[in-house]
Amino acid sequence: MRNIVLLFLFITYSFAIVSIEPKDIGEKNPGISGEIGASLEINRGNTDTTSTSLSASLQIDKDHCLCFATLSYEYGESSGEKNKDRAFLHLRHLEKINEDNVWEFFAQLQKDEFKDQKLRALIGTGERYRFFNENETKTYIGIGAFLEREKIEDEDTKDYFRGNFYISFKKRFNDNVKMAFISYYQPKLDEFSDYESTNSLEFSVKLSKNLDLLILTNYDYDSRPPKDIKKYDLSQKIGISYKF
Repeated sequence: MRNIVLLFLFITYSFAIVSIEPKDIGEKNPGISGEIGASLEINRGNTDTTSTSLSASLQIDKDHCLCFATLSYEYGESSGEKNKDRAFLHLRHLEKINEDNVWEFFAQLQKDEFKDQKLRALIGTGERYRFFNENETKTYIGIGAFLEREKIEDEDTKDYFRGNFYISFKKRFNDNVKMAFISYYQPKLDEFSDYESTNSLEFSVKLSKNLDLLILTNYDYDSRPPKDIKKYDLSQKIGISYKF
């Protein structure tokens, strides 16, 4: 009965998402694994909207390192007018230093037409330290920096160096339910009052061996957004993740 109720919820309010859970070297056997999801939402009548989304994650595990890539794309229309068009690609490599420390290398591409963001590209590095690991609860802190190139509509392309500071944790409540959280603070290194922040909270419920129900809340904040763009974005998503 629980699976039927959750499946009904997914059909009526579905988004394609992949897990934000922090990854550890050695947590999986060496090899390739991943997650995929896709959704289509159509409303007709008093509300005339169409929304599609695709997300995928691929991970390669080895004894001393792991690499993963995450891709997502969302597109939507309301009454025949486009109201959503955003894409995101993130690549990350973790290299083991010791049991609690890893060195990270990462790159990212993204766009969001309705934030006037034509392109945001970055490449960076940093160290992540796991400072708590007990009873299915793990907590991490990351310190690093990256070079960012951003193109805003009707503005010149700009390059910045930003710090990359974050804290994250994950907790398993039982065999079927777990939680993950991550919070980023990314200031310009020459002007800390100009910063971006991303915060994500996720609950995961196992439906079967390969299917998870994900409930994700995101809060993004930009202290100096482009003209006429709000400083914050809040989103809540419910979706199915298929793991292989």
